[in-house]
Amino acid sequence: MKNVSGTMLFETAPAIISYGSVVGRKEAQGPLRADFDRIVYDTYAGMSTFEQAESALVREATEEAMKKGKLRAGDIDIVFGGDLLNQCVASSFAMRDFSIPYAGLYGACSTMALELIMGAIAVESGAVRTAACVASSHYCTAERQYRTPLEYGSQRTPTAQWTVTGAGACILSDTPSKDAYPRIHAAKLGVIIDMGVTDQNNMGAAMAPANVK
Repeated sequence: MKNVSGTMLFETAPAIISYGSVVGRKEAQGPLRADFDRIVYDTYAGMSTFEQAESALVREATEEAMKKGKLRAGDIDIVFGGDLLNQCVASSFAMRDFSIPYAGLYGACSTMALELIMGAIAVESGAVRTAACVASSHYCTAERQYRTPLEYGSQRTPTAQWTVTGAGACILSDTPSKDAYPRIHAAKLGVIIDMGVTDQNNMGAAMAPANVK
């Protein structure tokens, strides 16, 4: 791997050999419906709490990625997982069922991108051959975490965003470059710049500058 002006260039270009996605009812109403592997219409996903439901989404997305890639848990060297909750509990509890070395990462909306970068570094370096990256969120758990529980019944502000209910998983591998898979050729971590946005509900305004910097 080379670093050119802060951009990491991956010489072996780790491959994304498989993926899986599970989403909720609202997400299925959008234009990407046909691209999701599974749609869960029950907000609780058959569980007792929203947090348990999010863990279920993580498990199912991970299992779907392994199924597509014809892999077992023992074929994966490490999992980079994260969500929006304290101590990444949705991902942590989901990973109990797999017995794979697990590294919890918190990047909020950048979690999956951060995981793919860390996974690519791990594969490129030769530390692992296969790395799974899984990220999740759930509208109901995020509201309780960052704003007010839904049971409180507070009114949404005009700038409030709607957090995705869903989970996505990708599996990275050191597959030879002749194989036809999407690959990670380069990555660049950004720097923190305070643009003075103070509306905690307006996440769009907080993140928009990153797309034009």
